[in-house]
Amino acid sequence: MAEAHQRGIELFAQGQYQEAIGCFEECLRQAETSEIWNDWATAQFASGRVWEARQGLKRALQLNPQNIQAAENLRRLVALAGSPQECSGENQPKQEPQRGGKEPVCSAATPDADEELYQRAAKLRSQGEFRAAADLLEQVLDLRETSPRWREWASLQLALDDLAQAERGFRRVINLNPQDTSAMANLAVLLEYLGRYEEADSWANSCSEGVLNQQRTAVENLLQLVGRRKPIVDELLEDIRTIPSEDPSLPPAMIRAIRAMRFDSGYFVEKCLERLSKLRGRAFSRALQALEMKVETDYRLSIVLGCYYMQAEDYETALRHLRSACDQNPGDLFAEGALITCSRRQAARTGASSEFEGLEAYLAASFCETPWHHLEISWDGNTFLCCPSWLPLWVGNSRMQSLEEIWNSDFAVEIRKSILDGSFRFCSKVHCPRIAGRTLPQRTSNVPAGERTPISAFGRSSEFPTRVSGGPGKLVLAYDRTCNLACPQCRRNFHVAGRAEQESMDRDYLPLVLHAAQNAETLYLNGAGETFASKHSRHLLSLLTREQFPQLKFLLISNGQVLNERAFREFDLFGRVQSIQVSADAARQETYRIVRRGGDFQRLLSNLAFLDDLRRARGEKYRLELSFVVSSLNFRDMPEFVQLGRKFHVDSILFTIVRNWGHLSLAEFEKLNVPNPAHPEHQEFLRVLESSELSDPIVDCGSVAPYRRPAGRRDA
Repeated sequence: MAEAHQRGIELFAQGQYQEAIGCFEECLRQAETSEIWNDWATAQFASGRVWEARQGLKRALQLNPQNIQAAENLRRLVALAGSPQECSGENQPKQEPQRGGKEPVCSAATPDADEELYQRAAKLRSQGEFRAAADLLEQVLDLRETSPRWREWASLQLALDDLAQAERGFRRVINLNPQDTSAMANLAVLLEYLGRYEEADSWANSCSEGVLNQQRTAVENLLQLVGRRKPIVDELLEDIRTIPSEDPSLPPAMIRAIRAMRFDSGYFVEKCLERLSKLRGRAFSRALQALEMKVETDYRLSIVLGCYYMQAEDYETALRHLRSACDQNPGDLFAEGALITCSRRQAARTGASSEFEGLEAYLAASFCETPWHHLEISWDGNTFLCCPSWLPLWVGNSRMQSLEEIWNSDFAVEIRKSILDGSFRFCSKVHCPRIAGRTLPQRTSNVPAGERTPISAFGRSSEFPTRVSGGPGKLVLAYDRTCNLACPQCRRNFHVAGRAEQESMDRDYLPLVLHAAQNAETLYLNGAGETFASKHSRHLLSLLTREQFPQLKFLLISNGQVLNERAFREFDLFGRVQSIQVSADAARQETYRIVRRGGDFQRLLSNLAFLDDLRRARGEKYRLELSFVVSSLNFRDMPEFVQLGRKFHVDSILFTIVRNWGHLSLAEFEKLNVPNPAHPEHQEFLRVLESSELSDPIVDCGSVAPYRRPAGRRDA
């Protein structure tokens, strides 16, 4: 920094004021000192920029109120400009005031015949008398032209909202001094405002980024001072905020669904890209930078950037933005679709294989029976024909509609149509384990045994009516969030429903659940919390007696902490359980302590042994499964987890990728999301996936499957 400072002093002594300013600014970027601000201000004054000089001297005194030289220079400057109130105050060093109109001691200006007029103009400008100052400066220029005076005149024209004259002034500065990069930057910013992007770029390319940004701020401030429009990028960001999240031409019910579940940002992205396409040159580049700074507050901007870079064939940058968008909102099907498209294009360019290769053909040849027998109730009353993480379009609301209205709503019909036509357009192709793992049955397969589907083959769509009589065969309850654990991949804190919440669940959900259970074959508990830790869910189980619901079987998902013999006896579960899925997420005690906060690993093992014994020694016929949410916290346990499952003779082990339920910031989720290629442990994760244990027939790699190098999946 000392060398740059000394160089600036030497340039100033040689009369190269602009170059000296550049050296001083280089020093200030490294560290602000009162001395350098004083020298910078003196060079600004020598270049004819009185206002800038005054601000620099003020800053020097802010940093060091005892800087005698800066105080003296400010007094001399104020005496010339005529604002004595600025040289008083507590921050000024105590010394005898200097009288007269001397210039700052470092100034190289020499008195000329026109100097008095120039100083009068500077005084008028400092008082906000821009028209009078400009008129006086014109007289000065008639007497003697200098590039600093022309620059000051052009700046006054900006303040007077006369952009044509401002352009004329900046061009004259450049004619007089072809090396004046500040004038070039001023002209570039002005032309950008006027929409003359190619001309603006030609001048901007002659400036350093630092000079351009400095002058941009000065010009924008002057334009806003006279009520001119805001900077283009600010206008763009304000305009973007007015774009609806959903297409206004859609039916009102679909608009409400998109707004609530945020699963289709396509309209917003399309309109943003239209607005971006109208910008040119550096205005466009600045807009991209501005959007990048806003992505953490609005994930949709990451999609906009991803789509832009995909169009520009910068697939690596596009994928980075699209993955970030999917991390922030994994339910956005438009973002997911863009990610799939971009991944394929990158693979085509590099000759590599894409995990999404052949996806459409696979789906066209596959079928999913779930929307014909499954109904899931979420915490807000919204209902779904599948897990909403995999199919985010609701079909109704249990608080406002009857079971019959929900089961055959217009949305329910559209979802079933999307399965019949093979598009699966409302389904997540990344998070659905049956799609990602390519384990959907083929359309020519028989219906799996035990499914409540009244037809014999998937191939005859006429036998799969889009309106289904009889109600759901499988009722999934995912509205009770009470849980005795606080797992980082799921929630931040423990949740226990208070009296008001329990009463609300009893009032809003019990009547519909008891009504639907009359015809349902299976009831799934609990997709949002822990059944056996919840007063409401335990009360519900006590109502679903064997005598009143003889056909009903239970599908239980539990963390295994309190699923023991006492629970089986208390709720009369013997012979009434069709399947049990225990979510464990770890095979080692030290890992379990991290990913299952509040849980006891030894209690888990004890209860798994009990569940195994019920089947092997006491004749229970339920299916036993283990599940594991894969993140950076636990992926190394995956092979041992398979061994754990074998120890307890489980029928299936399901691995799924961690997802953000909205409880994590983007930075927090990025640390967990080890499947992301940008994660520092991603390569180690891929090596773990090559473990022979993961090829065990009981393993369902689900949404992890595409990351396995020998991808275990069925192609079309």
